[in-house]
Amino acid sequence: MTKNRNTLRSAMDRRLSFLDDVPSCRAAVLHWIAQEEKPVMKKKISAGFVFAMVLVLVTAAALGATLLLSPGASASLTADRALEKEYGITAEMQSFFHRGEEVMADGTVKVTYTGNAEMEYVLGTYTAVVKDGKAEISWSHAGEDTSGGYESEAWGPEQLKQMIKDSQDERTQMAYLNKAAEIAKRHGITQDNESSEPDPDWQEKIEARKTAALNARRISEEEMIRTGRDFIISNYGLDEEQIQRLELYTNFDRNAYGADGTEGSENSWYDMIGGRPCFKVEYLLGQSGTDGTGRGEKDGYYVVYINVETGEIETYEYNSGLSGLG
Repeated sequence: MTKNRNTLRSAMDRRLSFLDDVPSCRAAVLHWIAQEEKPVMKKKISAGFVFAMVLVLVTAAALGATLLLSPGASASLTADRALEKEYGITAEMQSFFHRGEEVMADGTVKVTYTGNAEMEYVLGTYTAVVKDGKAEISWSHAGEDTSGGYESEAWGPEQLKQMIKDSQDERTQMAYLNKAAEIAKRHGITQDNESSEPDPDWQEKIEARKTAALNARRISEEEMIRTGRDFIISNYGLDEEQIQRLELYTNFDRNAYGADGTEGSENSWYDMIGGRPCFKVEYLLGQSGTDGTGRGEKDGYYVVYINVETGEIETYEYNSGLSGLG
């Protein structure tokens, strides 16, 4: 019995090393392991079971105790939960939307989710008003009939579920995109393909913005990358296998590209987000198939923007890659 307990504890120490800064969760692990010694426990507690239990605990502990969130990011988390609870829109489905945050003078935050490109009309806009940690959410197509699949003029969770399936084949993906554009056109909405007059100084302005963010840095990149990774794991509930497959996409060795397409410089992963200097932490979760192909649950790109002065998470995004945008 003692040997089993020590083996399990050793295994969990290795697997949960990213929780070293959350002692309350490590204490919870030891509590679960201790249950194995009690006679009433007829089955051994597996490392996988304990790991799953800890992920539930760490979601609240890590976000509340070790990670700093800006008002916009905090409100977005509340809105995300309300969006799924009230309308069934999951994180994966959010890849078909653009999320925006607006902080009001009284501290209220308006979070909007608007359909991307051709899908703007059929998906509509979900609006969450977040105040004192609570969200009131509404949909621009509320009350409209969504029972006709892609023939409906308003697309809700059932259509989004089908879109996730159809997005894995280019032909079926183009079919629903064309249908969405057709419905939008009937309502007088078309995608404007004409670009406005380009700003001749756009490259210089981008570089100046990125350099300003870099120069404002007070926190090491290593620390910001750890913060981003911890947020991704806890917020999206990644399991042990998914955590092991997480690949840092942020080019820490500077093999990136600048705004002009040339080899990247020191400011490559910096930018001003909402007027605040940030560092972009990006991870890829993919290639879950045994042959290096195939799509797994929660595969995609995870982006977290960290304020380089305060260490706060300013905003975040998950892109499944299924919408064709990214």
